[in-house]
Amino acid sequence: MKRRALGKGIEAIISNKGPSEIESNYIEIDIENIYPNPFQPRKKFNIEKIKELASSIKEAGMIQPIIVYKKAGKFHLIVGERRWRAVQHLKWKKIPVIIKDISTDDVMIGSLVENIQREDLNAIEISEGIELLMKKTGLNQENVSKKIGMNRSTLTNFLRLLKLPEVIKQGIISGEITQGHARAILSLNSDNDMLKIFTNVLKKKLSVRQTESLVKKFYIEDVKRMAQYDPDLQKIEDKLVKFFSTKVKLRYSKDGEGKIEIYFTKLDEFERIYKMFLKE
Repeated sequence: MKRRALGKGIEAIISNKGPSEIESNYIEIDIENIYPNPFQPRKKFNIEKIKELASSIKEAGMIQPIIVYKKAGKFHLIVGERRWRAVQHLKWKKIPVIIKDISTDDVMIGSLVENIQREDLNAIEISEGIELLMKKTGLNQENVSKKIGMNRSTLTNFLRLLKLPEVIKQGIISGEITQGHARAILSLNSDNDMLKIFTNVLKKKLSVRQTESLVKKFYIEDVKRMAQYDPDLQKIEDKLVKFFSTKVKLRYSKDGEGKIEIYFTKLDEFERIYKMFLKE
């Protein structure tokens, strides 16, 4: 389904000029004097696609200059980070740029909208971009939703994703689960419960509807165990879950013997936990 139009992208904010006029009004700046946009919501760039772009630029040249703004004596990117990365791959020393006088707020708003419109961002990157925009500008959810042209309830749902345990956020980023899965998981009461369902979703490859059904049944089937569970032990378990950012289970017997089970779903997660123990 096509995403509806949002607020103004960065190109609309910074200029009303046509492409031919833009291309004729640039200077060249040393690449090493240009820094990434500090408000760029996209965290990951596909290396293979950057290399493909570099090959295209090598063949056809830089068709359009990048756009930067100057702050505290440094040039920061507004538009063209992929091109900037690509020419670094080509080991260029200089790059054609247009310098714009633009407010920090407009840079943040335009960058977020631009990436959402191009569908370059995953749900967590959008959520973090919205949160950063609110913190930096002091705007509330209602005003930000108007600024970027996003429905208020949609914006609220994005922000709720930031309450998820880190492992589940990474699951969204990697595409292991969708935003629909995450919304269902968010209705659970604790990080540990969320991680239990998340593990099941991955293991059984559940659909969003199946996940919603599993969540609805979760507390009904688990109510007896919860009633008999030591509340102090539950608090300790919850603290361990937050510390390790993964599912943790405490098991003990009446004579005081017990064990701690720390769960992981892939090798990268195991290595992260292992390094925590070694304090690397």
